[in-house]
Amino acid sequence: SAPATVKEACAKDEAEAFKTQLEEAGAEVELK
Repeated sequence: SAPATVKEACAKDEAEAFKTQLEEAGAEVELK
């Protein structure tokens, strides 16, 4: 699937937790 913005302007700790969940589901995640 194409790259997409899933979540914007969230706290860094929240972003890290979200990233971990997505990676466990097999997604590639890039935090900006």
